Amino acid sequence: MIMTLRLNTSTIIHGFAVLHVAGVVLCRLAGINDDLILTSLTIFMTVILCLRYHQSVQFSATVIIIANIVGYLMGTGIAALVNLFVSHRLLSPTIATFTTTETIGWGLAFFLKQYSSHSSSESRATPKEITLLIIAIAAVLALRFIIRRFSSTIFSGELLLGTLALMASILIYSVIYMVEYAFTARRNAEKERDKAELAKFQYLNLKRQVNPHFLFNSLNILDALVLDGKDEEASVYIHKLAGIYRYMLKNEDESTVSLRDEMTYVEMYMDLLKVRFQEGLEMEVDIPGEDMSKSVIPCSVQLLLENATKHNAVSPDRPLRVSITSNGQHITVTNNLIPRLTPSQSSGMGLNYIREQYNERSPGGVEVIQTGDEYTVKLPLL
Repeated sequence: MIMTLRLNTSTIIHGFAVLHVAGVVLCRLAGINDDLILTSLTIFMTVILCLRYHQSVQFSATVIIIANIVGYLMGTGIAALVNLFVSHRLLSPTIATFTTTETIGWGLAFFLKQYSSHSSSESRATPKEITLLIIAIAAVLALRFIIRRFSSTIFSGELLLGTLALMASILIYSVIYMVEYAFTARRNAEKERDKAELAKFQYLNLKRQVNPHFLFNSLNILDALVLDGKDEEASVYIHKLAGIYRYMLKNEDESTVSLRDEMTYVEMYMDLLKVRFQEGLEMEVDIPGEDMSKSVIPCSVQLLLENATKHNAVSPDRPLRVSITSNGQHITVTNNLIPRLTPSQSSGMGLNYIREQYNERSPGGVEVIQTGDEYTVKLPLL
């Protein structure tokens, strides 16, 4: 739509219910017909609710048509029901109008909330969309005028059946269009959300790997190897470091990777850690060959290995032992707990995001188990 409305939903609905009642009372006292005024107020209420829930112009045009047809039929039925119990020239239409407006308003609010686009950026309506909205409003007003003008003949015999059939056809078409449009909008929103989440994961992964600490440690290790004359080891280290970044670049657009590729990446990462921690870090891998063809979230296993070294003290006296196993359903990463004297700070964003990714792809999700001396994370194999 053209603008974003920040009014409270209940204020909008109650306000228009009061305006409907005021319109009915004033028209009855003045001795004029109130149907066009009530129709106009219903149109305005529908437009404002559509603005409130960020609906497009096309969707709003259809909602205007269906809301007024349903409102007319519902209002007629409620008025007839009220007249059975209350027979007063002002009180009866007041009760019927207020009840109908509140029912239509809250029904619209519930439906529009389910299919709200939640657009973060405002977009201008095109002339074609504005024309469509005007046509929808004009069609509703014209229909109400025709019904009022020819009510004495329309509501008799074949004309009554024809009128009801026409209104039913418009209603059915509008419902079908609106539901189809709503589901299409929801699918598009889900696609955009997946793109946003993938971009977020890529950012977090890049930020985690290309951070000052990682580069600082890597460069320090390379410097030490070169100073010690270990040119061959330095070359191997550089190639494995390049392999890590090659893996990240290769899979930056992938939502899942094979466990075989992930474990190749993990082993390169582990080799770099061993150069840094030497005898203070041990890793045991027990994964059946048939599990290697299954899939995981990129960098998920490596993240758990990184977290183990980040949150635990690593020294030759008390080695950090990491076990990576699989059973066909899960890949399990377990490490012993060796509390650091100064706990490292962590936002937990990486692990939380991996949880979200697995929750969308596997009913079981990620399982975390912590005992007094071990920390275990189970990732579903996809």
